[in-house]
Amino acid sequence: MTTTPDWRCATFGIVFPTTEELAVLRCPFHIDAQSRDSIPAEHTTNAAHYVGGQEIPGTKVQAPWTSYYTKLGNTPVAITNYRGVWFETAMHS
Repeated sequence: MTTTPDWRCATFGIVFPTTEELAVLRCPFHIDAQSRDSIPAEHTTNAAHYVGGQEIPGTKVQAPWTSYYTKLGNTPVAITNYRGVWFETAMHS
């Protein structure tokens, strides 16, 4: 853990996890990909719903499965909304 260099939090002694510590975080619950476009548009800024095999605009990639996707740089990232929080998702066998 590291302390923040942000002066606004310095007096509180807030300790932030390192990138390596954050990389190993996993949800303690199961989240499924969203097969329906059911999230209201005002909550999907920079995200769009694509059907598996559909080309993701701005990339040369097709959606591997039906879900919401956002772009990180020019790379599409699968995401799912669970109770108002967006999570990155990945295919596991």
